[in-house]
Amino acid sequence: MFGAGHRFRATACLLAQLAFATVARGSDVPNTVVVTTNTSDARMTRALVLIRGELSALGLELQVRATDTADAASSAAETSNERLSLDVKDGAVVVRVFTSSAPTPLVESVELDGPEVSAEVIAVRAVEALRAAHLLPAQAPRTTTPKPPPTPPPAEQPPPSPPPSAPSPATPTTSEVPLLQLELGPTLVQNSQGLPQLSAHAALRLGPHWGFAALGAESSISGPEFAGKAGSAHVSRRTLGLQLGARLRVHRAWELNARGGVSYIHYAASGVAQPGYLEQDLAHDTGAASLSFGGAYYFVRAVGVYLDLSALVAFDAAHVRLGNESAVTLDRPSLALGVGVLLGAF
Repeated sequence: MFGAGHRFRATACLLAQLAFATVARGSDVPNTVVVTTNTSDARMTRALVLIRGELSALGLELQVRATDTADAASSAAETSNERLSLDVKDGAVVVRVFTSSAPTPLVESVELDGPEVSAEVIAVRAVEALRAAHLLPAQAPRTTTPKPPPTPPPAEQPPPSPPPSAPSPATPTTSEVPLLQLELGPTLVQNSQGLPQLSAHAALRLGPHWGFAALGAESSISGPEFAGKAGSAHVSRRTLGLQLGARLRVHRAWELNARGGVSYIHYAASGVAQPGYLEQDLAHDTGAASLSFGGAYYFVRAVGVYLDLSALVAFDAAHVRLGNESAVTLDRPSLALGVGVLLGAF
């Protein structure tokens, strides 16, 4: 299809003119037709082919010249005062027949966006215009493509709203958060004293896109070790926690979340005593309150990575003593930084 918005505005322009030469024996009917048009798309090209066939049936020849518009008009003036032009303007094909006997051209127009407007319709209208200007001989009626009734310009309608774009499979939307998620990764635990200790962390998250419940567990990989004059002690720490959380998608692939809950902590300590002191292996259990903040990035719907920062305060904190010296009070409070992978299901 073509129209005012789809016309070729540069060099791809098929230009020609229409001139008529009288027959040698004094006939007023021309024997040559040269066509000019300012558009060269598939429909106009077919219309020119159909016009050539119609004129050939009448014993006339069609000439098409690919020249500049101004050169075509000059050439037409030199050849004859009678010519035809087919121009596309404002969504319509304007057919003009110029004759030496008429001060103004005969004008026909065909709306390109009208119903059933095809190359055949354009060709029929052009041939009828030539006949109406008495430039073609009369002929017996023949079956032609019916001319559609003139149609009013289509009323302006608001452009259709584009269909909602489908989410990228690598960029999940809020509704695509898996119902069940597994969280796996290491955690660095920092008590009020001593160096950070490495733990292994695992958690299950269950819930819709706006909130969830998380059941998590941690176990020391390299527990803290404390030394003094009486000897040294190695402490391991295991936790089991239940948290409730809320999450918010700030981007299709980014998530922020906050969680709060309670934890159960089990400590195990083994001592190595210096001469004169007694070695002991002790265990201690307590409850704790926890608060966590974190974020996640999803590569695909069921695979992502997370980063968490959490704080934990033990209700009955474990005190580590070496002889008569107090070495450390554990989880009063402690901070933990965790990273890892999120795997989703359902």
